[in-house]
Amino acid sequence: MKLIFIHGRAQQEYEELKLKQEWIDAWTKGLGIAKLTMSENLKIEFPYYGKLLINLMYEVEAPKIKVEARRSDDPVPESVKNEFYEDFLKEIAEKSPLTKEERIEFNEIQNARRGKEDWPALHKLLKFLDKSSVASNLAIGAFTKDVFMYLIMNKIQKGINDHVLKSFDQEPCVVVGHSLGSVVAYLILKNNPSLNVKKFITLGSPLGISGIRKNVGVEMPKCVQNGWFNAFDSRDIVALRPLNQEFFNVRPSIENKNDVNNLTSNHHGIGGYLDDPVIAQKIQEALTM
Repeated sequence: MKLIFIHGRAQQEYEELKLKQEWIDAWTKGLGIAKLTMSENLKIEFPYYGKLLINLMYEVEAPKIKVEARRSDDPVPESVKNEFYEDFLKEIAEKSPLTKEERIEFNEIQNARRGKEDWPALHKLLKFLDKSSVASNLAIGAFTKDVFMYLIMNKIQKGINDHVLKSFDQEPCVVVGHSLGSVVAYLILKNNPSLNVKKFITLGSPLGISGIRKNVGVEMPKCVQNGWFNAFDSRDIVALRPLNQEFFNVRPSIENKNDVNNLTSNHHGIGGYLDDPVIAQKIQEALTM
């Protein structure tokens, strides 16, 4: 049995081994609180794609040297981008705990945008969210862009998925995905039914957001044998929706834990999830199935 940790976005400044150790240390802390210890001789895979994601995004966005016919990895139409941002940003703003003054400003922006699908109108909403109290230390604009590029651009999605998939073989495994990493993990498991996955665990996952659901489809990956466990802090604006029957209707239903007290500055950091004793124990128990 092995454990596969799949990280999220904005990790390009980290070195792989250091980031992997931070995940292990946080999980070890959670295990300690739960009065448990890490299994001996546990193999932990950490398919690091932080720098690859940035490089692929640069390749896709860089001006083409030659004029070629449109391909699937060429820049997408503005209408597709606008629709994704519209769904994503509006849902975050509407469901976030804005202050009274921010709510007034949001309503004014929405009224001014009524009937407009152009980028300048969406950019105003984006700027508002990035400076509002809900964003904390999480850059909404950068997060939205990275998720959009991964979901829409075939070259980026294939490059990331192919890299992460190298950590899988026929050995039984437990998969833990955080943030964008939960989306990457979901698509890999969904599209590879022959994998031997004992348990799927998602932390701070945005899969419940409608703009993402539209692009990934909704189904229980056939390779997952012992269920899907999803945990989030209700203050984490990336994990806006629980993965329940209303927002991610699959059978068997996903087990949700919505009371995580993630003490990182934006309530989204992986350390604040893995050091939760319930989450740490869930991972450990899954490794003994």
